[in-house]
Amino acid sequence: MKECEHYNLPQGQEYRVWSKAILRQKVGHDQVLNDYLVEDEHYSINQKTLALYDFQQKPLLGKYKSVIFDNQAGIILSYNSTRSLFTSFSKECLLAGLEFQREFARKINLKNHNTIATGRLAYFSTRSYNSGNIDWVALHQMVAFQPLNLSAVAFKTVSYGDSDYIFAFDNCSRYIREQIVNGLFYNHALYQLASVHLERILGWHVMATKGKSLIDQPEYFHPHEPLTNLSLKHILANLLDKKQQRYGHYLANFYEFPELVESHRIIRQISQRPDTLY
Repeated sequence: MKECEHYNLPQGQEYRVWSKAILRQKVGHDQVLNDYLVEDEHYSINQKTLALYDFQQKPLLGKYKSVIFDNQAGIILSYNSTRSLFTSFSKECLLAGLEFQREFARKINLKNHNTIATGRLAYFSTRSYNSGNIDWVALHQMVAFQPLNLSAVAFKTVSYGDSDYIFAFDNCSRYIREQIVNGLFYNHALYQLASVHLERILGWHVMATKGKSLIDQPEYFHPHEPLTNLSLKHILANLLDKKQQRYGHYLANFYEFPELVESHRIIRQISQRPDTLY
């Protein structure tokens, strides 16, 4: 496997721009590219992930459901769809899973679900991730983006050694620019929320970081109300309450006994151990 410094992506102008169409043209046909291809059915999304193209409907070479660019691992050929990969990521890595991501988005008045973020990592889907198998890009690895038309966009990566890359996506949402900006703001807001909790509540020291990627470019953080009224603990507590309420409603519907909703609420309330030293 070839390497350039500690990166494992092909070099040269002919390998700088990527799209689904280019992948279909090159994978399995380009001998130089073969040295960077890695078949990995156990790949996990991580901070080195750059972009994911989904081929669920028409598998690449008849068998690969997604292609992932990873600046260290190479170009990953996966039997798993992007939906499967991000489901695993949410279950194994995300605090309180995707339900927290949706709840926090609601708290800051964002309706579309395009971004899965941690505050320092932000993965953006070219359509709502509730809509199925779609393409993704890691915003924390990108320095710029440019809509190409109403339903296409291209992203430019940070530099890896002497090279950078362009990832183009089509069949995107018609509001793609607005959704990218919202995704960057969402990640920024989550970073602020987590930093406040760690510093003011837990006494940690959070080092301010300033990188070159999109997630550190404040011009994309549109004007917003102060986030000081938000609390990570309260959001998680409200999320737990909503899960319990949903369980009560499902239980009542299953047994066709509406009174179970209120009974479940009362039982849960009296069964909770008081959060007190007394």
